[in-house]
Amino acid sequence: MPVAPVGAAAPALPAAAVAPQQSFAKALEARTGPGPAAPPAREPPRPTAGAAALAAVERAQARLDAVLTAARSGRTFTAQELLGLQAEAYRTVQTVDLAARLVEQGAQAVKQALNTQL
Repeated sequence: MPVAPVGAAAPALPAAAVAPQQSFAKALEARTGPGPAAPPAREPPRPTAGAAALAAVERAQARLDAVLTAARSGRTFTAQELLGLQAEAYRTVQTVDLAARLVEQGAQAVKQALNTQL
């Protein structure tokens, strides 16, 4: 921004810059132009594979509970719905089985590391 010499008249401000209802930031922006861009917002942390698998198992359990509640209240299901439910249950069992194996192998690795003589 150029500086006016001493004794010279100050440049006239636009009417929008001196309106009493404006905030100081808006008046300053009208006088000097937009400020620096705001820093980008931080992304929330992404769930890990284990957390995603656990969330999937919880969703499947809630779905199975809802279906069982509906069946107890007298709802009948079509063959397609029952086949889909069976596939969903099978997928959930496979996910839980895989998670159990991973936890078991991790625990064995920790035991082995702790028992290793240095």
